[in-house]
Amino acid sequence: MSGSHDLPPYNQAQVEAYLSRISLPESGRPKDRLLYLSTLQKYHLTAVPFENLSLHYSKGHTNSLNKDDLYEKIVIRRKGGYCFESNGFFGLMLRSLGFDIVSVGARVTLVNPVAGWDHHVNLVSIAGTTYLVDVAFGGSCPTRPMPLLDNHISSWGMTAAETRLTFQPPSNPIVQGLWALEHRKSPSEKWTPCYTFAMTEFNPKDFEIMNYAVCTRKTSFWTYSIICMKMILDGGDIIGILALEGGRLKRRIRAESKTLRECANEDDRVTVLNEYFGIQLTNAERNAILGTVTQLKGEFSAS
Repeated sequence: MSGSHDLPPYNQAQVEAYLSRISLPESGRPKDRLLYLSTLQKYHLTAVPFENLSLHYSKGHTNSLNKDDLYEKIVIRRKGGYCFESNGFFGLMLRSLGFDIVSVGARVTLVNPVAGWDHHVNLVSIAGTTYLVDVAFGGSCPTRPMPLLDNHISSWGMTAAETRLTFQPPSNPIVQGLWALEHRKSPSEKWTPCYTFAMTEFNPKDFEIMNYAVCTRKTSFWTYSIICMKMILDGGDIIGILALEGGRLKRRIRAESKTLRECANEDDRVTVLNEYFGIQLTNAERNAILGTVTQLKGEFSAS
């Protein structure tokens, strides 16, 4: 299944450092490949934040998809990333662990049903079955590998929420059909479309172009909003999510949501990022947000 655009894998020392980074115990490395994949996904989701901080707290207001830069950012500095970073890094780490994987592009339909290619997901083949594996789609992100089966429903951790995959047949004999991911907070609610993807391999250059557009387009949500979130693990499965959106920190455990902090200024937000997500920003990174639309305008002790 692996394509011709594979990047060189991470070495054994880097793999072990990553497993330590996500706090995966030795008992969490079963020989069963699907169970191992599922465990890796859960631990990544609860250890590596889904965030776009580099677009706001960096001199260039951009990010890098270079494999060594991603390793430095996620493993060494213990930060996170959004889809092109986190799913790209996770996909290469899975390949380094011997998984058969292909990366594909997706169109986020959560807001715009006719969106362009603006998301990165991974497909993993195990014993003849292909699974969707995503670790970077915020609160609607699947929490376990999902087999490509039409109308397949998967629980969202240990909650009432669910995700499902459906197959959309081709509109004409020339094009291929699409797979669609949908999410709902409980079985009594309607399904909300998340994204669609095709069975076409994307290479690193494709993702570089997509990432550049998302980083620089003025209408891109990621350029005028700050997001940082990670899921909460308890009893071996995910039970909720911790999310900083703008200046508001919220925690959702199953169906109950609570606001934990309201950040008045940049000092507050920097403190929240450190205390709740383990992300430590340098003085240069902190100062890079000054004067931008996402800066919290309260009194700030610039360094």
